[in-house]
Amino acid sequence: MSSDVARGVYSSSKKSSKTDSKRNLHNSSDPVLSTTVTLQAIDKYAERNHSAKSLEGAKYKDRPNTSKNNKKYKDKKAEAQLRRHDEKRVAAAVMAAEAEILDTEVGGFIETENEMERTHKLKQTELSSHVDEQTSDQIYDLSLTSYSPYNVTYDRPGRHLLLTGRTGHVAIMDALTRTLQRELFLTDNGKELNDIRSSTFLHNSSMFALAEKKHIFIYDSVTGAEVHRLGDHIDPLAIDYLPYHWLLASVGRAGFLKYTDTSTGDKVSEHRTKLGPCSVMRHNPYNAVMHLGHGNGVVTMWSPSVSQPLVKILAHRGPVVSLANDLGGNYMVTAGSDMQVKVWDVRTFKVVHSYFSRRAVCDLDISQTGVLAVGSGTDVTFWKDAIREKQKEPYMKHRVLNGGVQVKGVRFRPFEDVVGIGHSKGFSSIVVPGVGSSNYDSFENNMFADKKQRQEQEVRSLMDKLRPEMIQLNPEEIGGVERDKKNVMMEKREIAASADQKPKKEKKKARGRNKISKKLARKHANIMDEGKKKLMEKKRSEAESKGRGDDFMSPAEKKRKKGLEEGGALSRFFK
Repeated sequence: MSSDVARGVYSSSKKSSKTDSKRNLHNSSDPVLSTTVTLQAIDKYAERNHSAKSLEGAKYKDRPNTSKNNKKYKDKKAEAQLRRHDEKRVAAAVMAAEAEILDTEVGGFIETENEMERTHKLKQTELSSHVDEQTSDQIYDLSLTSYSPYNVTYDRPGRHLLLTGRTGHVAIMDALTRTLQRELFLTDNGKELNDIRSSTFLHNSSMFALAEKKHIFIYDSVTGAEVHRLGDHIDPLAIDYLPYHWLLASVGRAGFLKYTDTSTGDKVSEHRTKLGPCSVMRHNPYNAVMHLGHGNGVVTMWSPSVSQPLVKILAHRGPVVSLANDLGGNYMVTAGSDMQVKVWDVRTFKVVHSYFSRRAVCDLDISQTGVLAVGSGTDVTFWKDAIREKQKEPYMKHRVLNGGVQVKGVRFRPFEDVVGIGHSKGFSSIVVPGVGSSNYDSFENNMFADKKQRQEQEVRSLMDKLRPEMIQLNPEEIGGVERDKKNVMMEKREIAASADQKPKKEKKKARGRNKISKKLARKHANIMDEGKKKLMEKKRSEAESKGRGDDFMSPAEKKRKKGLEEGGALSRFFK
């Protein structure tokens, strides 16, 4: 691969020559032309985000009304609120689609000049000479052998890096400038080294949580002081944070999944998984459903408002060692001790395809552009477009420190083509072109925010905090209208209520009355079908021929017959 080609192929942003023409279309004074562009923007946004169904009920002056829009509601106030909600939803879709049209920056992957070249043979030393100086500075290794192995965690903007050694070393770095901000050496009562199992940042980089030997502890990133101890989370093995709900979730050796609201400090819920110790936990970024990987090969999906798992999948024949979810929330990748890496479609809960690993997989992660990272042994393998289609060869491959180390954790740095690798000898940072998203929204995640902007973002996030009850498999159902009739709704509620109740124990009846045949006969005693009607008519005709027709008469029929036979003043009423 020549230097000119590599230098030209790898670019974090590629400018399109059609930018000016698109801007002129949007700024045009022609109403017909602007309406056409707006409709194209709506269709493009709906197709990309699979939200065509949500746009069906929207009222827009240039879009035809559907049958749902013509439905009249009894409550005029509710109808007006739904109309305003639909109009705002379409307006947001239009603005988002127009912003995507104007955004011409795309990430660049490595491309080969001919079919004989392979991108996975390119090493970091060769790549550093073809990229800019700022990007080449992100290729480095940190030798930290005293407290290894290390876990890697990035905050949501991708500015700060949290390194946690298994035996108590914690370091917070500025990933952009590679400067150390705070370093901690944690011990257990000052006697022995601590045991850090998992780590995560909270709502921003100012606080982080550690799953230590006995409990979960929250620390201040600036001063390093202990802010809070969560005593309810006993012996945790894995923790994760839901930023839009302000919920800190943990699962431990006892198999209990616990949620805590970090804004109020209240315990939200506690669920018993009944599947033993669990150390694999990642949340779906689309619907905030928590995915747990268990030792019997089962993957469960949980919501804080439901005491039972939403979904249970038998993913592997052995323990689940790692799992990851893509940014869109449609695919899940799991790795087990059976050397299998499987890609699941969360919408159908079926396997799309699977890969075989020669070594035991230790960690998985999926980038913002859909690149899959698989850490196994001393190597980290990157697969491009491996989720939607099965690939024959990897996109890139990296051997940490030329071998001799064991990979512990792999994480992609958001909005950058950088990957952090924690291993048994410290930490390594490498560059993988094309894994970072080039569409950067400073209102959502601003890595250059100052103190005032961080405070405003924190207040805004608290005001927009979502309730735990909104976490479900299909978040689009929230805010909709249930169109079922009252009787159908009552039946659904009765079925749901009866499913939660314990089954009643049947009384044991003596002398053979507790047999299966007797139970079925009692259940079908009052059920009348065509066969039973024919049998009853046949028996009645036979009894009448033998003079025993009264045995099959109902009490009313017997009374009528008796009145006719006896006669009298009231006999006319029995005719």
